[in-house]
Amino acid sequence: MIEKIIPYDEWSTMKAPIEPEDKRFASKIKVLESFETLKEHDIVLMGIPQDIGIVRNGGRPGASTAPFKIREYLGKLSVFGVQHFPGSIYDVGNIDCEGRDLEDIRNDHYEILHRILKKGSRAIILGGGHDIAFPNCKAFLDMNEKASIINIDPHLDVRVKIDGLSHSGTPFREMLEYAKPSEFVEFGTQKFAASLHHRDFVELHGGRIIPYEHIRAIGNPGQQLREMIRSMHDAGLSSYVSFDMDSVCSAFAPGVSAPASIGFTSDEIIEMAYWAGAEGCRMIDIVEVNPTYDIDDRTSRLAGLMIATYISGLADLL
Repeated sequence: MIEKIIPYDEWSTMKAPIEPEDKRFASKIKVLESFETLKEHDIVLMGIPQDIGIVRNGGRPGASTAPFKIREYLGKLSVFGVQHFPGSIYDVGNIDCEGRDLEDIRNDHYEILHRILKKGSRAIILGGGHDIAFPNCKAFLDMNEKASIINIDPHLDVRVKIDGLSHSGTPFREMLEYAKPSEFVEFGTQKFAASLHHRDFVELHGGRIIPYEHIRAIGNPGQQLREMIRSMHDAGLSSYVSFDMDSVCSAFAPGVSAPASIGFTSDEIIEMAYWAGAEGCRMIDIVEVNPTYDIDDRTSRLAGLMIATYISGLADLL
């Protein structure tokens, strides 16, 4: 057992389909018992089951159960599309968040993720609130001298701390104050969801804002993201994409911390997840899924499909 982690070992107990040959994702995922097992083409899932930062930011609680729900629906998916993936898919488990403060949890999060990335493996981090993006960024920047970070989100998440404490609205301000990536892009920022002084902050610190309205005017958001990631990789940059599920219209993703009246469709976010894999992104996260407010687990199902699609993209690349 890896220290500071609660293993997620339910993959082996997920109900098998009637036909033994009908392989499901749960059969492909192994519990990671040692970092020494990891190789370059491997993928590691890690869950951060807490919504402390969301509550601090005045949001509605419930995202703490998301890593469990997302895995449940990921596990049920067919392995078609990933059967030719050359590496192993591991689950390191969940950070133990019970009774702990956000700062303490973040320290463990950073340490474990840093060890995963140091082995050359890719990572998929399941939130929880968007506050998890700061330890993600910190570990990614520490491991990659040339790094690009893309936040797919109607919000900029560069708010100031509250009484000196981080929350779900602060991660990219904290990142920009810690170390500037070679490229930082806010993709899908909505006109009435981001204040002027936050826009100024991002641009003053060298970030790029691609407004939702601009993306819609051009059309085909997935291809726009693909071209952006490809240009970054052509420049020698390693990429990390943060998928805030608030970026998806609430008609498709009702179970989120801050539902949006407009946003990307489920097909569009799935295409983005595919190109994140097929263009070689080394890390993604999925944040702000809130099963408490979901309808028919629609949002958790979508998040699980995004993970499978990202891996499918990697399989086509590798």
